[in-house]
Amino acid sequence: GLPPGVFNLVNGDGPGVGTALTQHPDVDMVSFTGSTRAGIAIAKNAADTVKRVAQELGGKSANIILDDA
Repeated sequence: GLPPGVFNLVNGDGPGVGTALTQHPDVDMVSFTGSTRAGIAIAKNAADTVKRVAQELGGKSANIILDDA
């Protein structure tokens, strides 16, 4: 396993939790999956503390499943 605190998952809404996390100086990195609009807000909020941001934005992630899958 991982030591406590290595991986943390926080659920909440963007204005409440997202803004606090992206602007907090002790948060080193934010990973986000969601809308482009929210991703832009996250990038702007994270810029002041120069934290790393990984995002998967927009798109529908279409897949083709073949018969032999």
